[in-house]
Amino acid sequence: MRKVSETEGNLTNLTTVRSAALSCIHCGQCRVPHWPAKGIYYVCPVYKTEYTAKFEPFFARGKNIILKGLIWGDLSLNKEISEIFYQCTLCGGCEDFCHNAHNENIEFANHKWMSMVEVFEALRADLVEAGFALESHAAMNKAMVELLNPYMQDNKNKANWISQLNFKIKDANSENAEILYFVGCTAALTPQIQTVAIATAKIFNKLGVDFSVFGANEICCGSVAMRTGDRKAFNEVADKNAKLFAERGIKKIVTSCAGCYRTLKKDYGKRLEGIEILHTVEFLEKYFEDSNIALNKLDKIVTYHDPCHLGRHIGLYDAPRNIMKKIVTLVEMKTNREGALCCGAGGGVKKGFPNLALEISKNRIKEAEETGTKTLVSTCPFCFRNLSDGIKALGGDIEMVDLVELILKALT
Repeated sequence: MRKVSETEGNLTNLTTVRSAALSCIHCGQCRVPHWPAKGIYYVCPVYKTEYTAKFEPFFARGKNIILKGLIWGDLSLNKEISEIFYQCTLCGGCEDFCHNAHNENIEFANHKWMSMVEVFEALRADLVEAGFALESHAAMNKAMVELLNPYMQDNKNKANWISQLNFKIKDANSENAEILYFVGCTAALTPQIQTVAIATAKIFNKLGVDFSVFGANEICCGSVAMRTGDRKAFNEVADKNAKLFAERGIKKIVTSCAGCYRTLKKDYGKRLEGIEILHTVEFLEKYFEDSNIALNKLDKIVTYHDPCHLGRHIGLYDAPRNIMKKIVTLVEMKTNREGALCCGAGGGVKKGFPNLALEISKNRIKEAEETGTKTLVSTCPFCFRNLSDGIKALGGDIEMVDLVELILKALT
């Protein structure tokens, strides 16, 4: 029987995904990939910046070497390892860059084991439990549990955007509806991004969709805690949400946020068994088709940014594009779909390393500008926020919009 070291014994979360953690063969193709057929031309979004040193630990191969050192007992969890592993957006690009995990012509013994997002999240959970969480993340997750949102605001503010509507929305706390619109903390609490929630509600109202919102009582989905390794905080809000949804008899949830979508659909597991989880564009694409809804063609040329949580994490690439092709002229960026460059905000990077998040965002904005279009579209409020920061930092004149804003215009 294999001897388990004292160090490995403390890696409670990492050892549950041990095979995946040991699957990397350290070829380094994730550092300098070139896979034009999949639209992959760049390395990981962090490695592409000048923020971090170009050393092994700052991309997947180096991180996987550290993982082996931890599992084999040659390394111990510490602050330095924490700093390295939190400078990662968990975009999942390294999985799609990995030829050995996706090469259909070669059957490696570890074929399809690669699951770096899951592995890195597991290590972060061990780091948190060992007392090596980033201070900024700890404060954020504490607020998420105590205030029900990570922005350290009074949760009553989540209902503020509703006052900007000229029609009544059902209150999910007391009224039944076919659909629960789960707004998400970013769209509900960030003034310049409340346009996402407002446009979504107006679309539903115009289409006659029976929907409700929890407003001031909406609880954070917990994505920020899951990504940053605070599983205790995540489980607390996830259990609260599951209980609330069950008590209110919720059967279908639609959300405009890619992070909320990924979290509710994937991370909640059996908690939401029997509840259908849809992203807004996924729901609307089917609704337009089933109801034969006519959409006006807008005189607009746009480029589209694939949110990591919607694309690589779930595989939802076609729905937004199918809608855009009906209402605008779409010009793809050099990297798109599976190979899309991350916006830079995810994985706790926006909170823990804001300058790194901004540098990644600026790289994505430059890529968008290369298309010659003047409008950048996304389907995630968090991407919207960070990409907007990138536009401002570069002094660019490209417009940042959410797809629901364009859909609303195409319906009027």
